[in-house]
Amino acid sequence: MIFLFLGSGLTGYYLYEESVTKAAIRSFEQGEKLAIEGDLKAAQQKFEEAKQKRSRFPAAETNESMVSTAMKVNDTLSKANKARRNDNFTEAMELVNNAEQSSAPYDGPLFTTIQEEIVSARTTVMVSELKFDMKGKESIDDLKPVLTRAETLQVDEAQEVAGQIRNQIVDFSINEVNNYLKDNHFSKALDSVEEGLQINKENEKLLNLKTVIEKRRTAFEEEQQKRIEHAMVAAAKEEEMNQTSAIELIDLETTVTDYNELKVTGSVKSKATVPVNSIGASYRVLDADGKQFDKGEVYINPDELYPDDTGKFDFMIYDVGKDEKNLDQFTVEVDHFTWYLN
Repeated sequence: MIFLFLGSGLTGYYLYEESVTKAAIRSFEQGEKLAIEGDLKAAQQKFEEAKQKRSRFPAAETNESMVSTAMKVNDTLSKANKARRNDNFTEAMELVNNAEQSSAPYDGPLFTTIQEEIVSARTTVMVSELKFDMKGKESIDDLKPVLTRAETLQVDEAQEVAGQIRNQIVDFSINEVNNYLKDNHFSKALDSVEEGLQINKENEKLLNLKTVIEKRRTAFEEEQQKRIEHAMVAAAKEEEMNQTSAIELIDLETTVTDYNELKVTGSVKSKATVPVNSIGASYRVLDADGKQFDKGEVYINPDELYPDDTGKFDFMIYDVGKDEKNLDQFTVEVDHFTWYLN
């Protein structure tokens, strides 16, 4: 009977211990499943239950430690995300690096997922910083470093940002070109296009704009050459006029004085484009029969005339002679003028 009771007791104790062990294992397995599914808090509770059921359960202790670390990493990543949303990118990146260091000693499915989340968080921070840095830039030189950083990141989000920056650079190039073309600065306009094409080699807008600039420069140079030629012709005509037709006779009158003398008065106008001086008028006096009676030269007053100025002259012919008749039919003609250009 003693052996029977002893055997029965041992059997009962064995069965009890076995059921406890199975319950601990069930909690352990449930914890593993919850951890893989991402429910870390529930997983931690299951590993704690397993430890309570079997105090000496090294695997449960290890897994609970791993889950605790994973929860801290997730909390760190959450803080990093908050810092990123507040544009504190340096702080956010430091938190991501801390999370990576904390998870580095561990492996397995849980930390494979966490490592992927860390990589994603780091990428998100870097892309967000790129988007922040590209705002407010006012020149191509300011955008180039941001573009270089975007191209270095081999992720779709960064390449999308790089594409946006390239488009912004195209817009900057076009704006610069339009400003230069307003003042006909064709070389600077071409430099701006070339700078844009270095980054966007096949951009259709820039290639078309380059063609437009070259055509406009050619047309401008041809027009400028025509203007130069016209100016040279006009200058030659002006010079010829200044040399040959600078003075115009606008009034000439001959009267007989009470002393049987001829008084001649007249006025001239300067058609020159520069000041002229020492203007002389050569004249000849014709009698009633049209024969030359006298000739001479008189100087215009004032001595210097500016363009469109007028001057006057007058002189007397004293030696007509008392026997001359029909003096009122005498006429005076101005043969030509002489002058000097200033």
